[in-house]
Amino acid sequence: MSIRIPEWQYAAIVPVIAVLVIIAHSVISNNDTITAESNPSQRLTYTTSWIGNTYGPGGELPGKGKHVQLSMLGMAVSPDGTVYANAPWDEAGREGGVYKNGDVLGQLDATHGWGRSGGTAIAVNDNYIYIAMTQKGRYGVGYPNSDDKWYCVRRYNRSNYKGAKFKGGNGYDKSMLIINTNQGLIRGIAADNSRLYVSDTPNNKIKVYDAQTMKPVKEWSVNKPGKLALDKTGSLWVIQNKTKNILKLNTETGKVQGKLDSVSIPTAIVVDNQNRLLVGDGGPDNQIKIFKNLDSSGNPTPDGTFGVKGGIYSGNPQEIGKIRPLHFNSITGIGVDQDNNIYVASDPSRIYAWQAGGLTLDSYKLDGTLNWKLQGLLFIDIPDIDPADETVVHTKNQQFKLDYSKSSGQEWTHVAHTVNPFKYPNDNRIKKTIKHNAGAMIRRVKGRKLMFTNSMYTESAGIHVYRFNPATDGEVAIPTASFWGSQLDYRYWQDKNGNGQEEQAEQGEYNQGQNYRGWAFWPDDDGNIWIGTATNGIKKISFKGFDSYGSPIYDINNQQSFEMPKEFQIIQRLEYHPKTDTMYIAGYSPTFNNRGDWGLIGNRAVKYINWSKAPQKAGEIVIAYNQTSEGVRPDLPKSMAISGDYLFVGYVDNSFEKDPNRYAKVRVYDFRTGQEIAKINPGPEVKSTTGWLDVPMALRVVRRKNGEYLLFAEEDFYAKALMYRIKIDP
Repeated sequence: MSIRIPEWQYAAIVPVIAVLVIIAHSVISNNDTITAESNPSQRLTYTTSWIGNTYGPGGELPGKGKHVQLSMLGMAVSPDGTVYANAPWDEAGREGGVYKNGDVLGQLDATHGWGRSGGTAIAVNDNYIYIAMTQKGRYGVGYPNSDDKWYCVRRYNRSNYKGAKFKGGNGYDKSMLIINTNQGLIRGIAADNSRLYVSDTPNNKIKVYDAQTMKPVKEWSVNKPGKLALDKTGSLWVIQNKTKNILKLNTETGKVQGKLDSVSIPTAIVVDNQNRLLVGDGGPDNQIKIFKNLDSSGNPTPDGTFGVKGGIYSGNPQEIGKIRPLHFNSITGIGVDQDNNIYVASDPSRIYAWQAGGLTLDSYKLDGTLNWKLQGLLFIDIPDIDPADETVVHTKNQQFKLDYSKSSGQEWTHVAHTVNPFKYPNDNRIKKTIKHNAGAMIRRVKGRKLMFTNSMYTESAGIHVYRFNPATDGEVAIPTASFWGSQLDYRYWQDKNGNGQEEQAEQGEYNQGQNYRGWAFWPDDDGNIWIGTATNGIKKISFKGFDSYGSPIYDINNQQSFEMPKEFQIIQRLEYHPKTDTMYIAGYSPTFNNRGDWGLIGNRAVKYINWSKAPQKAGEIVIAYNQTSEGVRPDLPKSMAISGDYLFVGYVDNSFEKDPNRYAKVRVYDFRTGQEIAKINPGPEVKSTTGWLDVPMALRVVRRKNGEYLLFAEEDFYAKALMYRIKIDP
């Protein structure tokens, strides 16, 4: 499973970010100024809002922000309706979130950092919470050897969410039960007050422990056991991950007493108060299958379903992908409380190898009435506005509707999920080939909507193109073209038969034997693809129109080349605006020593007019760029976005927390003067908190019809995106 590098480990893990070299903070020996300090006026005012998370983080929890975690691959519900969650990763450390009545109660302690991460299984009894987790090797007492990894069950007290130690326990607080070392994830846990059942999936075992002492009691051989559930008569139900069967086991002998094989992809399992088995079907049906007669000597029998068959992909073609009550999207957890409320966790990252985001936790009455909903929808994602409708916002996998009259964090409504893994299984948004897809860029070309996505590693992953056809696919974005970077040797794909599948005859290389390596990929408003190579100038791949399927056609064989402008030694980003024939380039000036800094936008931005005819420099900005930042983390420009005369530059780290008057999350410059006009930092609406900007294109800016600027920014820490609403006095 692809796991994103933790922010606190980023500089250590990525050796090419050589940012700790000591240099002067304002000038270097070649006289290239690297801080454009000025006296910004009050020309710019803004408020902070957000998209994609029920909370933003808002509210007060001891030492923690209030947010809905970004994933939920395991879930357990206590009789009083408290939901306990588990996920392999949450950027803010909420792998084990705790929720009730649509609110965030807190999180299990210390599931994150120091080599720890969560997992995909969790169980609860009257006193304890049992969570599957991973502990990587570290130096020191209470950790595995540096090259080892423990796959554990960690026990917590329900009263305070702290680790509950036991005799023989492992880890720094003696609350970890090692199930295996280096062999693989624990895929299922069930517990009552006397016994703890654990799926040791890689070893094809179900292991049984005393729930109080945590001592081993017995074990049984089961092929690839997964999620577990105990019924009212004491039998154990086991999902087999490989065969997709569900077995009924005698908890004394481990003998198989029954079997279900009618659920295509069982992904979650629980027993309700009527002793019925509820099974989440993660296949095309996307609903809960219900079975009765669990205590009979034969196999259980169907007793209806919960949720609409087909989930979000059901209904007429125009409705595909739309968010509606009881329309699920990849069920990962089911729970039932003492009042017969049903809890459903839907998390597409189960399929998407951590590419998606899109967690929804719903609570329903038994009759299907929605009690409440929680959402943690975005991870490594940046929204963009549909040019045809400023109330429509896309991220790489989601669509939202905005109501600008509402208060901060309340403007958005989740209206669609735009990935269909059943119809388009080779969609690059869900394939493991691309590590960390990152955001959407929406264009209207000849009246048709196109979406472009990139990656945290754009230099290697390139840019990918999607089309829309509401008549056949509703809100789903259909894969239609790809331009890979160095990772796949500059391969391109153009869908020529309209099926959205990458076929060999539709592929080739687009770099024409040249070195195209670089971070600058840009789709312009006319559908053309611009590539700024690091050292080999700029390439333009022209859009030539649409074929009969609505797929864009690109002229691979007749690319235009533009020389490296003299103002740069390396191009890092670019934006071309065809309406005004204006090119904006950011990169490193000829004498600047970047010390090997990785993936940044550079120290200079230049505006060129008449680009396609006789380019003329029409503005230049020296970008604030501190490699030492005097005792705080370096001030490193990672992303840019442009609207009219204004350049918005986003910075990686959170130095603004130390000195918001000097450092900024976003700096705003005016190309007419070359000066910085304002600093933008997250406001009190989000407790002045945000994570890193660490994807190459972490900002989008749009000027609304009323003159307001919307600046969207990556915010992975709390599973959302920031939306700054800005007014600028020209």
